[in-house]
Amino acid sequence: MKVLIGTKNQGKIEGARQAFEKYFKNVEIIGVDVNSEVSNQPFDEEILKGAKNRIKNLHQYAKENKVEADYYIASEAGITTWFDTWIDINLAVVENAKGMQGVGTSQGFFIPKKYQQEIKETELRKSNG
Repeated sequence: MKVLIGTKNQGKIEGARQAFEKYFKNVEIIGVDVNSEVSNQPFDEEILKGAKNRIKNLHQYAKENKVEADYYIASEAGITTWFDTWIDINLAVVENAKGMQGVGTSQGFFIPKKYQQEIKETELRKSNG
């Protein structure tokens, strides 16, 4: 079984390997550096959009490199504004070769107001040039 994951991060690749090996034999995980096409610090809808863009770009990579994959995985971290505060989450999209997708999120943690301005000034400045 071949799985493309939209990252070169060894920790994420190993995590995907461990998860897939619980259900499948002979799993090959291939890490591919693909663009999320969203800001460096995704907010709200950008989190899901970034993960789905990574899936789209994994498909493009597979097509260009003649790679057939059974699954595609993308993970995007970002900040959402649930409950009238900032919460840092990670969102993952897993898609099979037939195009069926599953979406899940990690547990989130609240970002205290005293750090919000610093995050805006550093990460958002990077994404705007």
